[in-house]
Amino acid sequence: MKRIVFFNIIALVVILLFSCEKEITIVQQPYQEKPSIQCLITPGQYPKLYLNKTLPFLTPPASASEIFIDNATATISGGGDEILLVSNSALDNFYGTVSYFYSGSTKIKGNTKYTLKISYNGKAYSANTTTNQRKVQLDSVTYIAQFKDIYGEHEGVVFHFKDKPGELDNYRYEMQRNVDSTTYAINDFKSPVLMGSQKALVVEIGRTMYSDVNFDGGNYSFVMEPAFKHIGGDSAYVFLQNCDHNIFEFYDELDKQKLTQKNPFVEPVFLRTNQFKDAIGVFGSYALSDSVLFIYPE
Repeated sequence: MKRIVFFNIIALVVILLFSCEKEITIVQQPYQEKPSIQCLITPGQYPKLYLNKTLPFLTPPASASEIFIDNATATISGGGDEILLVSNSALDNFYGTVSYFYSGSTKIKGNTKYTLKISYNGKAYSANTTTNQRKVQLDSVTYIAQFKDIYGEHEGVVFHFKDKPGELDNYRYEMQRNVDSTTYAINDFKSPVLMGSQKALVVEIGRTMYSDVNFDGGNYSFVMEPAFKHIGGDSAYVFLQNCDHNIFEFYDELDKQKLTQKNPFVEPVFLRTNQFKDAIGVFGSYALSDSVLFIYPE
């Protein structure tokens, strides 16, 4: 009898502990905003710089125009060119949102060292990259109806290619599709602006980076989950990016941050100011493979 009473007391204490609620007030600590810099260049394309300001964690949601830094001076120089980057914007024809960035009017060259320079609020930010990455070709692209990861079960598009031994390579995928007003994105989002037979080009960039450090010269197959729903017969063009170490390091840290949100046993990861002093971001280069046409089988 005493044992039963003892267990009842423990159960009551546990219930009381988990049923207690208390309101607390969190005082926002002094915060010094930093520029967020993302500029990825590849030969044959015009440079584009995304330049925003960071915000405190407890800040209410802000629009793209509110966080965009529109009063900076930015240039990319290399190969005898000095490219002035000017403030620009573009409408996303699927989501109906506007993105803000800086763009240049001279295409990037291969095998060239480039320097990005930004002047903002009396401070200067600078970083370098060299467009000497090897262009990799995909061997084939296949489809898997179901695969599992820590986020659940998904369908997947599988990229197959051979890694070249004896050199460091960092990979991620890219997919381009033309979608119409009947297409749904993740979380069943449907375009608020596409009408009838109108189509929009959507570009998916891989969240996960793949390095050949521990599998140099191997035969690679990695799978990605499409961000847009499809039916049998829909087509897409897929590419493989071969990125420099700057891109790999920055986006690998971002990926690990996402993992910590899902797995309590993963240590927290903090973004480091590796390339820029007093700023967060990346200036890097990558080589883009030729496209491979992929037809969804189901």
